[in-house]
Amino acid sequence: MANPIVSIAVPVAGIVAAVVGNKAAAAGWGAVFGEEAPTTKTQKAAKKDVARRRKQAKKDGLSKAEIAAIKDPEDDQPLWKILLWATVSGVILQGLRVAAKRGAKSGAERLTSRRPRPNRG
Repeated sequence: MANPIVSIAVPVAGIVAAVVGNKAAAAGWGAVFGEEAPTTKTQKAAKKDVARRRKQAKKDGLSKAEIAAIKDPEDDQPLWKILLWATVSGVILQGLRVAAKRGAKSGAERLTSRRPRPNRG
């Protein structure tokens, strides 16, 4: 049976590594490409924005062609950028999570384990 501190520290370390790694990857993406990273959160926000703009265009009485011209900027994203983000967010962040979990497990076990009695022979 594992030490309760170890069983708490390992998942927490994985979650923290995922959050920090995701923010670092998004910041790096912004620094390299000068745009927001194509995360699911930004994709959902872009879809909502396009739907809102189309709805407003209908209210304003624009023609169907003009409404159809309102497109999601995520649709114009090149395939290589999507694949690059999938690689960065999948493989690299998973590696960070695994490394953090292993480090937390070994560190917590080392801190909480008992030391052997000194040899008083």
